[in-house]
Amino acid sequence: MVLGIIGCGKDEVKNAEKHLQETQEKYGWGEKETVNTILAKFNAKIMDGGLNTPASDDYMVIENDLYWFALTDNISYYLKPVEFSGNKENDILDMSALYLKKDNYNEDMALKYVKLLIKANNEEITDSEIENLIKEAKEKSSSKKSANNGKGISVGLLETDDHYEYQVVRLYISNC
Repeated sequence: MVLGIIGCGKDEVKNAEKHLQETQEKYGWGEKETVNTILAKFNAKIMDGGLNTPASDDYMVIENDLYWFALTDNISYYLKPVEFSGNKENDILDMSALYLKKDNYNEDMALKYVKLLIKANNEEITDSEIENLIKEAKEKSSSKKSANNGKGISVGLLETDDHYEYQVVRLYISNC
């Protein structure tokens, strides 16, 4: 009887390992990054890109376990950790997003920020891959699905009555 239970357990583990491997091959994964690290990378991209509106702690608000920053009058940036501790230097990032008000929405400006946010989350993604991720995210937005190209992040677009959100979700290997 004990051998039967152990045998089933091994098969379940093997199936889980196979499923994990297939998932990793399809979606990719990245190194764990802290909220502060991605914030710094995004700010560097903003400054290097000539937008000159970095996220500043002077304009940071913590609300609903999210770190919020005002970038412009119409564009906010938030970061969601895997587990919120209130310490952005230690919190591991789950998702970062741009919150774009529909009032005075400027798609060209919004896309400049979105491209920089994607690049901040994965330096190895090419400009054409970024364009494809954004295009696919737009196409999948009505079904509430995100775009993925196997490089460790997914990009989604959410539309509500008053705003758009471009969300970049980081994919990590689980330690369990």
